[in-house]
Amino acid sequence: MSKKSKIAIIGRPNVGKSTLFNKLCGRRTSIVNPTAGVTRDRVYASGEWLDKKFDVIDTGGFVDSDEDVFNEKIREQVVEAVKESDSIIFLVDGKDGLNPNDQYLAKIVRQSDKKYVLAVNKCDTPEQLKNNTISFFDLGLGEPIGISALNGSGVGDVLDILLEEFDSSKGTDISESFSISIVGMPNVGKSSLLNSIIQKEQAIVSDVAGTTRDSIDTNIQWHGRKVKIVDTAGLRKTSKVDTDIEFYSSLRAMDSLTRSDIVLFVIDADKGFTKQDKTIANHIIKEGKPMVILVNKWDLTSDSDISADSFMLDMFDTFRLLEHYPILFVSALTKRRISNILSTAWDVLDKHKEKINTKELNEWLANATQKYPPPALQGKSIKIKFVDEVQVSPPLFAFFCNYPKLISVPYKRYLHNSLREAFDLEGITIKLSIRKG
Repeated sequence: MSKKSKIAIIGRPNVGKSTLFNKLCGRRTSIVNPTAGVTRDRVYASGEWLDKKFDVIDTGGFVDSDEDVFNEKIREQVVEAVKESDSIIFLVDGKDGLNPNDQYLAKIVRQSDKKYVLAVNKCDTPEQLKNNTISFFDLGLGEPIGISALNGSGVGDVLDILLEEFDSSKGTDISESFSISIVGMPNVGKSSLLNSIIQKEQAIVSDVAGTTRDSIDTNIQWHGRKVKIVDTAGLRKTSKVDTDIEFYSSLRAMDSLTRSDIVLFVIDADKGFTKQDKTIANHIIKEGKPMVILVNKWDLTSDSDISADSFMLDMFDTFRLLEHYPILFVSALTKRRISNILSTAWDVLDKHKEKINTKELNEWLANATQKYPPPALQGKSIKIKFVDEVQVSPPLFAFFCNYPKLISVPYKRYLHNSLREAFDLEGITIKLSIRKG
């Protein structure tokens, strides 16, 4: 099986790492903002250059200082990215010149024994290309290459060097089994759950709400399958989103949800099921995504008299549709039921991809309508003649009848619930279409 190279981009804050990352993968994956420190976690995406495929890792801005609560965690993320990569783009700022943090990062690059390029960003004109690279010879990393992450000049030269003679036997598999997005409100423990599932520190975790700003892709091997897990930024009420960064974080989270095969929806056990949780769940269902609900921080309820049953009943009272989705009561801290998450997600996704046999569907329909016929309306006898699954992902069931507009909402609900029960569709979002025929 063919493999692809993994390239890490490292550098101090605001040198243009995320701009370069977006240029390499061909779309706006990382958030770009003049505020230093916008990217904190490792962010992954794929790119292609001259028929060679590669993965690229964007990292947080490296600062050799303990003034900010996140700096130590960011340093750990940078070191981890360098370890897992096949090559490194060490990005520096041509306009600002040499910086003490550049010297520190140069040591990490040298000690890594990985192939690297020292790329001097913000060389947007021929004059800058000539003058802005000179001071970086002092880093002792060979000849710097001037680039412009903004307009793309010089980026091809960097890729030519890094992808030349790449040993494809050492890269990562291109094939992918399924993708999962982790969504929920801020500070419900999404990043902690990600780290517990993959059993290593991939995402930065802190008590500060909004620590995760970008959607973070993590690729793991699980039972012979390649799984991409995307940790997303916390989703708040639109009226409470008060910065550009948070706004774009929410857009990235929604985009990741749309592109994923299945969603892990995380709820804070300590706070209970809130109105904003209902809004998020409703969005997932409208997108037609299969879903597993994770009630995290269940360890915090040990001193209270709340039970899993009472928690679920409260949740169903707020949003009845959630009865149809598997619910796991978990704890990222104690690792309670963490091992069940991926197997539950896979079981749901496996069912989601199966098309129900048309003959079996119509046998079910005959029994369902015989048991509870559609009520006559306006003096007209309503007959549902046929049903077929006309779309698999998400499943869409078309019902053909003589008076489709006279089928009541309660009767549609009856068909929906009966269909789920008959074919074991727990976790799957299904849609019904009543048509003339």
